[in-house]
Amino acid sequence: MMELTNIDHICKFAFHFSNMDTYFIDEKLNFKLQYHLSSVPESLQPYFSNMVNNLTLAGPDSSYDVLFHTNSYCLNFISAKVTDGDRYLGSILVGPYLLEEPTIAMIESVISDNKLAISLKNLMKEYYLTLPILSTYKATTTAEFLSYLISTCHTYNFSNPRIGTLTYNYQKEESVPFELIKENSMHVIDGIEKRYRRENDMMHAVETGNIELCKTILDENKAVVSSMSERIPGDALRSIKNTGFVLNTLLRKAAERGGVHPIYLDSLSSKYAVQIEKCTSLQQTSELYYSMLFGYCDAVRKLSLKNYSSPIRRTIEYIRLNLNQELSLDSISGALNLNSYELSRQFKKETGINMTEYINNRRINEAVYILKNKNMSITDVAFTVGFNDVNYFTKVFKKMKGVTPSEYRKNKRSAD
Repeated sequence: MMELTNIDHICKFAFHFSNMDTYFIDEKLNFKLQYHLSSVPESLQPYFSNMVNNLTLAGPDSSYDVLFHTNSYCLNFISAKVTDGDRYLGSILVGPYLLEEPTIAMIESVISDNKLAISLKNLMKEYYLTLPILSTYKATTTAEFLSYLISTCHTYNFSNPRIGTLTYNYQKEESVPFELIKENSMHVIDGIEKRYRRENDMMHAVETGNIELCKTILDENKAVVSSMSERIPGDALRSIKNTGFVLNTLLRKAAERGGVHPIYLDSLSSKYAVQIEKCTSLQQTSELYYSMLFGYCDAVRKLSLKNYSSPIRRTIEYIRLNLNQELSLDSISGALNLNSYELSRQFKKETGINMTEYINNRRINEAVYILKNKNMSITDVAFTVGFNDVNYFTKVFKKMKGVTPSEYRKNKRSAD
């Protein structure tokens, strides 16, 4: 008889083999086992949290041993039926995963098809970038592997595997001179001081959004990642990953000091945390840490509101997060409990333009990216960025870009 402990072993194998979230859901649709690798940002949880619960699994009457699941969010799952003789025990589920690169066009299609807020676009992109991308062949192989694990579970002895260990000792027999020990100690201290100075320089570069300084620091310190001390003897990859989690936190705090709103940093930090854990080589971690440094620095350059007063920071953040909603001076000032006259005056003083111009600029710049998605009509693009009148959208777009949205899309295709 198959016990839950055996199913647990299968889930662990599937989890480590697939690098995807893995669940065991029993015949009564109760979640008995869960192994998580990815995490949904808090802002997206209302849309994604019940996704697994809504899947139709291979029940006792199903003729399928394994099922592929695809939903309107372009997320995919694999479920495999677990039986004990003729009795259905439940299903093992792995996912989510993607079948294609999560481009902006893809995210915009998902938002449009599911009538989500356009303000979720960047958060969704960051989350989707944390998910594995499987080819059809890889997905099929994963399904076959899962089915094989289940079929062989009855004959494998999980409780008493024959696993051995061999130890090799290459320690030198000669003693080390004291002078050499002292020299090495001074060298270590100097190396630590240099590393801390380099880290402080990096934090400053991120806080100020100075990508040029980041490049200079990296060019002058090619061994920035490889020089990180190993805290776990015998497991260099685990050690460098742990250092990466610390680096991720430091960079996030530096970007926060640089004026980036926590809602963006939470998504960015979660993405990098998952990517760190997924690394399988020191070379991958090195490349990822360079990407992290530039990613946080770029976020400061694009999203920092550090130079604005508190009321204007709150106003801009509100506009960014509610771009597809009705936005006016009265609605914004009311939502933020601010005096509309003072807000209008201060906004123009600090940004150089009035609030309506700012909102239209944000919406049109957003529309420029969405127009690359040829599957969305001009009307859908207008509604997605907050224009309820497509004629007004076209008028504002032409005023800012010199051409209508249709002409812009046509010219863009010709250039590509």
